[in-house]
Amino acid sequence: MATGERLCFAILTEWQGKRTAMAVLSADHLAAMYGANGPKAAALLERAVRLLDASLKEASIEQVLPPFSGMFLGPAEVAHSNDIAGVLQVAKIMSSSLATLNDPDTADTADQGAETRQPLRHFQTRVRDLVIARRPNLVNCFAKEASLSGARRPVRFGFLSNDLVAHFGLLQPTTIRTHVRTARGLFAELSIAHKQSGIKATLILGHPPLKSATLGENERSALHDYLQDLTEEAHEFGVELAAADNDSAACDALLHAF
Repeated sequence: MATGERLCFAILTEWQGKRTAMAVLSADHLAAMYGANGPKAAALLERAVRLLDASLKEASIEQVLPPFSGMFLGPAEVAHSNDIAGVLQVAKIMSSSLATLNDPDTADTADQGAETRQPLRHFQTRVRDLVIARRPNLVNCFAKEASLSGARRPVRFGFLSNDLVAHFGLLQPTTIRTHVRTARGLFAELSIAHKQSGIKATLILGHPPLKSATLGENERSALHDYLQDLTEEAHEFGVELAAADNDSAACDALLHAF
């Protein structure tokens, strides 16, 4: 494409012995970046994905070679997940902010804008990895789906075990009202799950430290007030709010919620 930048256009996965290649760079993104040459780029990358997928039928991920010059494979990573959708989601998060997946139910934050989805996904991934490092037996409890009464589709929770159901959320000053509305929606899902199952329900809410030098006085005041409001609202929903200003604190909050 002779533009100089590097783009992640596909991910290779192996799940339960099956290896596949999947495109994660949409035609819309390519059209936006390359204009009239977008369709040509899309056709080239589509062919590359087909060739990679065919190669994976005969060779392992580590043995596959790039189909064209100018393409290279990144390092292989291990993802902890309950299903292939979770593996794809982790791969997407770790590969590129431009990556997209076709399944509208794959992402558990589909109702949020792109500017809020990506930080939340990274937060979830980091906290999950910290928890698994301390409690490997909890690896299968993350990103699990459950059917709620009256819902036509299952809800994907950030964490679900026999003793605890939890969502992850963020409270960031730049889009704080959007995050507050999202938190209230998560309270509702957790409340329904709690009433239906009887297990403890918690929202793990990440936020910047109130003493952070990057916060202005108005931002600090708004963050403090909304944290107080959400704590009180959580009790009204019959769930708990665990606010954490760093990943380690979020990990501790999840483990102590049991």
